Amino acid sequence: MEAVYDVRFLPMHDSISLISETAFNKVILMMRIKPNIWVLSGSIASILAVGFIDYKTGIEIRVFPLYFLPIVISSWFNGAFSGVFTSFLSAFVWIAAMHYGGRDYSYAYIWGINFFTQGATFIIIALLIAKLKDALKRERSLSRTDFLTGLSNSRSFYEQAAGVLRLCSRNLRPVTLAYVDLDNFKHANDVLGHLKGDDLLRVVAQVFSENLRASDITARIGGDEFAILLPETADRDAGTALEKIRYQLSQRPQFQICSVTASIGAVSYTQAPSDIHVMIKAADDLMYKVKENGKNQVLVETIQ
Repeated sequence: MEAVYDVRFLPMHDSISLISETAFNKVILMMRIKPNIWVLSGSIASILAVGFIDYKTGIEIRVFPLYFLPIVISSWFNGAFSGVFTSFLSAFVWIAAMHYGGRDYSYAYIWGINFFTQGATFIIIALLIAKLKDALKRERSLSRTDFLTGLSNSRSFYEQAAGVLRLCSRNLRPVTLAYVDLDNFKHANDVLGHLKGDDLLRVVAQVFSENLRASDITARIGGDEFAILLPETADRDAGTALEKIRYQLSQRPQFQICSVTASIGAVSYTQAPSDIHVMIKAADDLMYKVKENGKNQVLVETIQ
């Protein structure tokens, strides 16, 4: 059974409770947190274990390269600070194992020199690993972010949407997907230039950021087309939120000066489907209905 709403005539409703929304946001946040304390604890335990082996094997067998393993793991998962800490600990354990294992030097200050040089080596490796991890993280972020608007790109959107749909389905919560297309954008882009067109696209991202929740997923799908995934959001609440987006865009000076507006089609499921592509296709079809009926409107269709 399907029902179609034109949100210009919808009353204001707030069926999603604050507790539910807060709980969902917390779940999203927890999914992004790594158990750093376990990595650090495991690294410390590994360093102590290597130190014990170093002590037992004596000064003739060199096992100090084993210290690099917990340092690398700690730096990779916990960052530079944790890497430097485990480096200092490794240098201390190593020098202690050498001392109690029977190592002797002609001058006492040699212990300090060796501690410094070995510790510096550990720290350099730790910092290099942490820097490598940050570089890879930035590269991965860039590969999932639209460089012009800062929104997710289509690849990232599909990845994030799959997890949100599973969560909504598991909790028997509704979900809404909106497809946004800018009216008259191509004409404005051709007449005013691509720089002006880029500015319009950035305004869309700004309006999304100012009017949507942190748990909502927004993406630039391509050109002047955008997608908005609203988890735990039923048709009426989605209609209200999307109408606000449409209105805010229509009031921006950058849009008014070139007569650009937004046509938005949205499909709302009372039970989340498993395939985001089905939702995209349905929302895209509704968006074209809006364009056929005069543009600059929001149309929400509910699927039970």
